[in-house]
Amino acid sequence: MTDAAAHSTLHLINPLRNPYGGSERRTLETARQLACVAPVSVWCRRDAAPSLREEAHARVINPFLLSFPRRGTLVFVGTYFSVGRWISLASPRRVVIIFNTDQPRWLRDNLSRIAHSGCSAEVIYTSRALRTRHGGAGPVLESPIDLERFAFRNPRDAPAQPFTVGRLSRDDSSKHHADDPALYRRLAAAGIRVRLMGATCLAPQLAGTPGIELLPAGAQEPLEFLRTLDAFIYRTADHWYEAFGRVVFEAMGAGVPVVCATRGGYVEHLTHGRTALLCDSTDEMSAAVLALRADPQFAAALAGEARLAAVTVQRNAQRQLVKLLAGRPQDDGEYAHDVFAATQSRGD
Repeated sequence: MTDAAAHSTLHLINPLRNPYGGSERRTLETARQLACVAPVSVWCRRDAAPSLREEAHARVINPFLLSFPRRGTLVFVGTYFSVGRWISLASPRRVVIIFNTDQPRWLRDNLSRIAHSGCSAEVIYTSRALRTRHGGAGPVLESPIDLERFAFRNPRDAPAQPFTVGRLSRDDSSKHHADDPALYRRLAAAGIRVRLMGATCLAPQLAGTPGIELLPAGAQEPLEFLRTLDAFIYRTADHWYEAFGRVVFEAMGAGVPVVCATRGGYVEHLTHGRTALLCDSTDEMSAAVLALRADPQFAAALAGEARLAAVTVQRNAQRQLVKLLAGRPQDDGEYAHDVFAATQSRGD
């Protein structure tokens, strides 16, 4: 590699452990979109999922073998994993952290590690809501999604089937609200089919309930799964703040009407009654799903507007991606210092 190429290379760093994780998918899509404008290299941990490592053509970080990214721009996609001590030997031109999960302690610790290596770091937020939540002032970059993989289908063109509601996510209890089992039982009792992918963690509450299907994460390809739904429903545990919510935009792109909670980074891109139905309670969510079943024309109009909104978000994200990561670095890591101070003052 020439000196010029090494200087301009974008090194995307993520453990790549979970094939169904949003940060992992974000890493792969970021690499794909940036590869046409700059040299890109993906780096992972030794315990990376083999399928992700192969898909990303990722190199394994192993400081003992002197295998780690050098020079160029280091982009840590996420804050839920530690920055290794190897960074003190990397001599990067620039360091960026994408703050995309609501875990400020990890952010603070990683910024401290980077600072001790003699580097400064910029922080990029995954949503304005997350930035506001932590008193930051840095730029926002939404998670890039290839909406061509989620080709739009008008709900009126869907094959006849029992009205079906569902969702997909990582198979983790934090991705599910405590009241969700009661909601799903209520919908099933109303004659609605419920399909939940990434929900075997709910088996103690829901296994064997008529009309409810629990699937492990990745049981079907996302689009194939979304094609079986007439409505997409989404909210997370009270202790888990959804900083962006890729799956919400995938459903919107695929033409599935969305019913979701009013708490999360995705909310800033949605308009109640036009691009989604935003709900504050289990009663409201149940009523919203029943309303979609009762009015197919309204469901189809909601899906069409949602697709347009998702496309707009992704067009803006693509422009920002090139500008923020392949453009000029920010001066003096000002955003990192701003967020580091904010997390310290909050005691997180």
